[in-house]
Amino acid sequence: MSEVGKIVGLLKSDAIEKQIAAAIVLGELKAKGPGVVEGLGALLASGVPLLQVHALDALARVGAKKALAEIFPLLATGNDDVRRAATRAVASVGEEVVPIIKQKMAAAGPEERRALDAALAELGGKDAFSALIKGLASSDAEAAKAAALAVRQQIKSADGNKRRSYLAEIERFLEAQKKKGGAPGATAAAVKILGYLEDEKTIPMLLQYSGDEKQHASVRQEAIIAFRFALQKDKPSAKVVDTLVKAAEAVDRTLAQTALHTLGSLQVSEDTAKRLEKLAVHADFERARFVLELLGRMGGNEAARVLTKVLTSTTDRRYAEAAAGGLSGKDDAVPALAKALLETTNPDRAWVLRNVLRPTAKKISPSLRKQILEEAIARLGKGERNYEAHLDVARDADPGGVADALRALAGRLRKKDENKARVVLAILCKSDRATDEDRYALASLELSRSNRDTRPASRAGDEALRLLGGLLRHGFDVARALKKDRVLELDHLYYVGFHFTEEGHPLGEELLEEVVKKGGRAKVAKMAKNKLALAEAS
Repeated sequence: MSEVGKIVGLLKSDAIEKQIAAAIVLGELKAKGPGVVEGLGALLASGVPLLQVHALDALARVGAKKALAEIFPLLATGNDDVRRAATRAVASVGEEVVPIIKQKMAAAGPEERRALDAALAELGGKDAFSALIKGLASSDAEAAKAAALAVRQQIKSADGNKRRSYLAEIERFLEAQKKKGGAPGATAAAVKILGYLEDEKTIPMLLQYSGDEKQHASVRQEAIIAFRFALQKDKPSAKVVDTLVKAAEAVDRTLAQTALHTLGSLQVSEDTAKRLEKLAVHADFERARFVLELLGRMGGNEAARVLTKVLTSTTDRRYAEAAAGGLSGKDDAVPALAKALLETTNPDRAWVLRNVLRPTAKKISPSLRKQILEEAIARLGKGERNYEAHLDVARDADPGGVADALRALAGRLRKKDENKARVVLAILCKSDRATDEDRYALASLELSRSNRDTRPASRAGDEALRLLGGLLRHGFDVARALKKDRVLELDHLYYVGFHFTEEGHPLGEELLEEVVKKGGRAKVAKMAKNKLALAEAS
């Protein structure tokens, strides 16, 4: 007996391990001879998945044609590994198996139909592809979709000539479907395959199916998805964008969502932003939110214009926040946002604009920056509210310029309205551009309105004393400034002197001595003298 004959004999062994080993060896040897195919075929009826897989793989190597009768039933088995191995074995026979598959398709059930489609997809070649495409017409929707998915890998590895023949085959099938009013599932599957071709020549047909409102939603959806494959390297035309935008407005939310996600995956141009303007305020917020995020990713002046328009015109906070998110940190959006801030009269909207503008405030042009600051200063000078948003943006753009403007405004107001001047100085002193002179000016105004109550509890909450204490710690010559301050009277100096004497600071005695010196026989001078005497006694 030959060596191959001995191995074939092991296929009948009672030990499964020996049967598997024999199948593997026969497959590796691509063995020919009496009993090889028959012995391997007999293993397919064993019901043992692992044994069946190795037998099928061996048949694919040695020649499976004579065992097709035993292989075909396994195409619809419940075990995935066995089913895939059976598919490979059928495909190994080559194109001569195509007529047999066609014949079986006529009477195949849904599960078997899927398996036969998978075998055709695995087989590849023009005849197999043609049989698979034609078979879509008699498949249910799920089977047709599965067939389309199965053929994807074959298309991916096909050369240019094959792809052109595949395209022609699909075009003929779709034309036939249109004439006889074929099932939507079959048409959708064929359109899906069009996408797998990744060919810009499919775009006219995809436009036809995606834009036809009479088509079933599943067909339009597959055509829309196919654009993602066909336009991987190129920007979509205006016609494609318009078709997708229109689909995104559809009542069918699934179709609309597919169109939006397709738009988001394509390399759209800046002009697309104009076409998205209507969708950016769609009544369905989820659609609008997607578009607003897409515009934010797109960037460019037109996208910034649309986002700014939504931000400044909507009364719905959700839309405003989504638009703000798309604009945040974008240099392209700065001019539009700055103009919008100047023009808005809505405090809430101004605050939203302020939040978006602040990170890029330094990119605002000098002329717009000046206008924003002037608006803030004008409102502040009149004692109006809603200056904060403008002032914050102006400060982020030019902190030094804002400090100078506030300082000048406080100087003008001090002559007319000390309360307004105090508000302005308080704002200035909260910034890092304030000087000790600014802080003293505020302390002076606070002191001028103080009730000068010398009781400890009252002094503890006095803002003027707090400010003066801070200036002392900075090394500022508070005594000199107080003595030169023409707005203050001796009563003010006494009050400050009293406080700092209580605190044990030399400033106190210095100021009390000044009051005694300038007060003459006035009551406040006597009070200062008494306080000095008490301080010396203690």
